[in-house]
Amino acid sequence: MADHRELARDMDLFHFEEHSPGMVFWHPQGLRLFRSIEDFMRQVYQAGEFEEVRSPVALNRSLWERSRHWEKFRQGMFVVGGVKEDIDESALSVISPDYALKPMSCPAHIAIYQSRKRSYREIPMRLMEFGICHRNELSGTLSGCMRLRQFVQDDAHIFCRESDIQSEISNFLNMVKQVYAAFGYDQFSLQISLRPSQRLGSDRLWDKAESLLIDVVQSLGQSYKLAPNEGAFYGPKLEISLQDRLGRSWQCGTIQVDFNLPELFELAFVNELGELERPVMLHQAILGSFERWIGILLEHHGGSLPVWFAPTQVAVASISERAFAWAETIFSRLKQLGVRVELHNQDRTIGKKIRELSKRKIPLIAIVGKQEAMNQKLNLRCLGTPKQQEMSLAELEHKLADLSVASFFPDAHKLKLCDRRLI
Repeated sequence: MADHRELARDMDLFHFEEHSPGMVFWHPQGLRLFRSIEDFMRQVYQAGEFEEVRSPVALNRSLWERSRHWEKFRQGMFVVGGVKEDIDESALSVISPDYALKPMSCPAHIAIYQSRKRSYREIPMRLMEFGICHRNELSGTLSGCMRLRQFVQDDAHIFCRESDIQSEISNFLNMVKQVYAAFGYDQFSLQISLRPSQRLGSDRLWDKAESLLIDVVQSLGQSYKLAPNEGAFYGPKLEISLQDRLGRSWQCGTIQVDFNLPELFELAFVNELGELERPVMLHQAILGSFERWIGILLEHHGGSLPVWFAPTQVAVASISERAFAWAETIFSRLKQLGVRVELHNQDRTIGKKIRELSKRKIPLIAIVGKQEAMNQKLNLRCLGTPKQQEMSLAELEHKLADLSVASFFPDAHKLKLCDRRLI
């Protein structure tokens, strides 16, 4: 099995540095991979009627204290300070630890919800963010992309009524199933994590949240196992663990039922009777950490990523100078269609070009020589096989459409994924 860090080096995706432990340095190819996944997930969430938001990376200590993260999660947070305004400039090293880098986005999304009075017409309110999170993990626990101190998370929160919980969890599970299938995972399991010893709120609210979550999962006909003492400190959670090709299990997706933070922050909306009503808060993530997801993907696929999200999908490689113009034509046409394509017209042997491109795990190589240029054809070589298939440029376009996410994603039309630019 190839480690994702070794694959990332060969594919020129990212690396790590000693002076920023637990944080990823993304190279152009790696960021292209990251963005392809982010763009896809943005459309998934938009199809699920989530509104994308953006919140600050650093939030005031008072907000963390109110949410009880300061009390419960303080050791896992990066605390930062601001210079006290009443001290002399010569003592600028004296700071007040008034801020923390956010380890998750829930207090920020609560702040957005509370920014004005809300009506029942806005409920359920679904907010999501590709949030930059920081967690002060112990240095001995860091492990490439699998455990980081800085990461991006598809952090989503739903403010809804109790009567909405079943439909929202059902929608979440449908999203999980479709998204995981698109990335090549067809097996996942469910776990319901129950109240931990250190928690917020009353037993009454925990009884209610746990009972609701279990009832919903049972009503949806899903099998699950119970995990006592493993819930979040504010509510029980449904955790999704996928299984990769090596038989390993990875916990990625989660949805959490939270009655406690709405109580702490006195969240409310005006209902149909003109009265204030308390919403329930659902915390949701499908991928979890993007960096960890990419690390899992690289090892699951051995670096041979599906065409639809590979950082470079097609490399056009010429055999001789007489094919340069035709190679450029192919390159320009594919680029116009939105394909992530590279042109390799350098004066090197085609064997060397193929070896270098194959090491980088580029899934498709369009090889063109003098004969192909004369006939307006190309020879397509797929990663992992020495065979080549002769075809026209139009046939290549159709093949790329067949290899796009839209070709195997059951509800691609709902997610607006049939656009050729998303191949």
